[in-house]
Amino acid sequence: MGLVSWMYLHLRVDVHSGTRTQYRSLQTLLCL
Repeated sequence: MGLVSWMYLHLRVDVHSGTRTQYRSLQTLLCL
């Protein structure tokens, strides 16, 4: 699953950057 890997990578980058807005956006996308 490439999409999952991409999402996981983005999530890690967001956590490292400290951008919670992006993280929340990603969570909303996952919920949808």
